[in-house]
Amino acid sequence: MPQIGWNSVWLKYDHPLLDGIPGGSYFYFVHSYYADPADAAMTIGQAEYGVDFAAIVARDNVVATQFHPEKSADMGLRIYANFGRIATASRVYAHSRD
Repeated sequence: MPQIGWNSVWLKYDHPLLDGIPGGSYFYFVHSYYADPADAAMTIGQAEYGVDFAAIVARDNVVATQFHPEKSADMGLRIYANFGRIATASRVYAHSRD
């Protein structure tokens, strides 16, 4: 069954992508399937829609959300700002090794 609308996300682990985002924050979802990571430790945010599912996953320098940050108001903008800080820090680190 498709999920269209707002749903709360519960945070499982600390991660720079989640800075300033309280557990239980609402994000906007539009999907009819979800990822089911083989490694449960990759799931840093979880939501429920009939079943618990991975709403945010992260491993090394890769992050992904099941929801649409661009449609998720202030919390979505926070995700983008945090991602920008992560990307900038990674780029600075990479250049410092040259």
